[in-house]
Amino acid sequence: MNSLHSLFAHAALQQPTGTTTDDRAQAFRPVQGGNEMQSGEKLLVEAYAAIWLIIFAMIFLSWRRQKQIDRRIDALEAAVRRARAGSGQGTT
Repeated sequence: MNSLHSLFAHAALQQPTGTTTDDRAQAFRPVQGGNEMQSGEKLLVEAYAAIWLIIFAMIFLSWRRQKQIDRRIDALEAAVRRARAGSGQGTT
């Protein structure tokens, strides 16, 4: 295990011949076959559309949950009214 670690450390320290660290950091190297490009405007519109869809989905799900909670509260209030009426207690 130790020899593997030293091998990786040695490989990380080596640099290609004729280049320095500064040369590699600032050199432009084109990619072969890199013809696939998208416009920034299109990506921006897609990102905003995705965010709006997520927001609308969250609002819709919250609305549905709130309606379910409202129905449960109404049912519980009705049950409390029936229980009070059955025991002879009036509301004050």
